Amino acid sequence: MGRAGGAAIVALALLLAGTTTATAPDQAVAAARPFGADSPFNVRIPRSPSLDPQSKAMVARATRTRRVNANLVEFGVPIYEARPSTPTYEVSCGMTGIWGSCPFTGRRMPVPDDAEPSPGSDGALVVVDRIQQNAGEYWRAARSDSGWTASWGAVNPLTGSGWGGASTGAGASRLAGVVRMSEIKAGRIEHALVLQSDNVCRGVVRPPAVKTDGRSTRADCLPEGTRLQLSPAVKVAKLSGITPGERAVARALQLYGGYVIDRGGAPLSVSFEVARDATASSPGAVYRDAGLTWDYYGMPHVPWRKLRVLRTWRG
Repeated sequence: MGRAGGAAIVALALLLAGTTTATAPDQAVAAARPFGADSPFNVRIPRSPSLDPQSKAMVARATRTRRVNANLVEFGVPIYEARPSTPTYEVSCGMTGIWGSCPFTGRRMPVPDDAEPSPGSDGALVVVDRIQQNAGEYWRAARSDSGWTASWGAVNPLTGSGWGGASTGAGASRLAGVVRMSEIKAGRIEHALVLQSDNVCRGVVRPPAVKTDGRSTRADCLPEGTRLQLSPAVKVAKLSGITPGERAVARALQLYGGYVIDRGGAPLSVSFEVARDATASSPGAVYRDAGLTWDYYGMPHVPWRKLRVLRTWRG
């Protein structure tokens, strides 16, 4: 995770200010999604987008295992809802002074008593506060004697763009794009997804990203902020052996695509909400019932070589 540059954030604000609003899929779904209707996460990809000249090479590298891992537990994202009775804490940041001022300074952040960060090294945790209309997003969150600490994070408005702060490598909200359990249960995801890759470019940022934690210097690396799409020509419903969970992910990638937001350990992976009943050996009943049967499940029934890289996030 690197420190976001002020100039990049200003540029992003100007970029998003001119974004045109796409027609929402329906009022109920739009109301349930975080961030504005014109957020890059909530705008569908146009019918004939322009592709990156290096799209084939980028996709070949990212899908070299012919798998895209579902981060369901160890590197999934636990998401909690704050209530009026939820206790609040002054959350300190371990990287204060190195990356700047802690984004939680001067705030009392609500964290439910039963909150647990993800068990992996990211220690991710998100708390949605609908009273304040924001999301507290934590990287390497941990309980302390006085409450909670984090290495870093962000507070993102639920009505904003979903970009800004430093809770992810690209400056995307940690809440944005995460596949929720309710969406898998319903078989419908109406937003772009978030992706991680082991081949993220060093020093290259593509809007709407505001920064990068990439290290790769390969010609086929993926800049953070890159939007990928599963080719709409793929007949998802007819794919042999496809599970309900894979089908929902594939359709979302056709309609909304997915943004590269972090450097990860796998060639390509997708972020999911951590289920409350998840264990080291099971991602939880909702995911199991949808055919996503273990952490890092590779979703092998989706033709990942049919991904393509868009020239810009707008298509």
